[in-house]
Amino acid sequence: MSDRRVLVNLRGLLTPDPAQAWAVDRIPDAALALSGGRVAWLGPASDLPAAWADAPRVDGGGAWATPGFVDPHTHLLFAGDRAGEFNRRLQGATYQEIAAGGGGIRETVRATRAASVPELVASGEARLRTFRERGVVHLEAKTGYGLELEAEGRLLAAYAELQRRGWSLAVTLLPAHDLAPEFAGDAEANAKAVAEDWLPELVRRQPGVARFCDVFVETGVFSVGQGRRIFAAGQRLGLTPRVHADELSWTGGAELAAELGAASADHLMFCSEAGMAAMAAAKVTPVLLPGTTLFLGMREWAPARRMVEAGCRLALATDFNPGSCPCQDPLTILRLGCLQLRLTFEEAFTAMTLHAAQSLRRDDLGHLHPGARAEVLLWDLADPLELVYWVGEPFRPRYLPS
Repeated sequence: MSDRRVLVNLRGLLTPDPAQAWAVDRIPDAALALSGGRVAWLGPASDLPAAWADAPRVDGGGAWATPGFVDPHTHLLFAGDRAGEFNRRLQGATYQEIAAGGGGIRETVRATRAASVPELVASGEARLRTFRERGVVHLEAKTGYGLELEAEGRLLAAYAELQRRGWSLAVTLLPAHDLAPEFAGDAEANAKAVAEDWLPELVRRQPGVARFCDVFVETGVFSVGQGRRIFAAGQRLGLTPRVHADELSWTGGAELAAELGAASADHLMFCSEAGMAAMAAAKVTPVLLPGTTLFLGMREWAPARRMVEAGCRLALATDFNPGSCPCQDPLTILRLGCLQLRLTFEEAFTAMTLHAAQSLRRDDLGHLHPGARAEVLLWDLADPLELVYWVGEPFRPRYLPS
């Protein structure tokens, strides 16, 4: 197929505009000119420049074109599941009670430590196919269910293999996801091992695979001071911070993210007003995870509206994981963003495309303006608002032929 081509016969095109905060372009009867796998021009079909008159046409079939979703917070690789734990919670047990009894993340850690790299790759690839089928073209994927060097190393090796197979994912090192059982609750010793031993060795074993590092800064896990030391170690290794912050209580995680110039602060159900202002000033992306709030039956939703008013450019993500949000559906998150976080459709869509990509330092994703990768979704809809309006519909996009 020609390197130059024009996508035509579109009902319309919807895309955030990276040059304007929260701006979304809605172009009826649109066309999209592509060259070298990137967007070269967009606009009404009647305005297609003469230079593209002889370029091959790709029939959009009367669909709406949008950029692909970007998911900036997932725990893609793990073994086992926690369906039994879920049933216990339905019967009244809290997430914290289950964890205190040795369940929760510890159950996943046991299963993941027993998994081989080929097993992890196979399950990860199956999940990536599901995300792709539902319109996710790039995602962030964390380690964190090993909680010791060798198991974390197998997770990182599996991610390296998935990248070699061509999957578009940004890897985050999260060996400080919880206190490792071997440290018997000694968070200080655990943090020291992560900062001084595990992170340097993981980067040495798989150079260039991970771009980010993360720490669960939370009451009963790692303190702000311990997180700061782990992040400093990661930064010395070339890793950019992403912070699990203010999820179950206020800990100052958002403020820490701003202090560090982190790419993101994630969760934030208990974020302070000062934390919001600090993130906005430091251009830290708040990544909100409403699926987790829903799945855990919590009543405190992240204060998305106040964050927008504070000047934050927030993102939305699935938080796909086996314990608190086994969700691979971006449309569920889009709908929760509108219905529970009180974002407009345009804001929620921008949060799942442009802002999500920007939090992963990818300016070539999440929009369809010139220079963007041609990751185009085609939706057979009368209007993109249907993605939210028809709450239970499992809409699936089509992709351009490569």
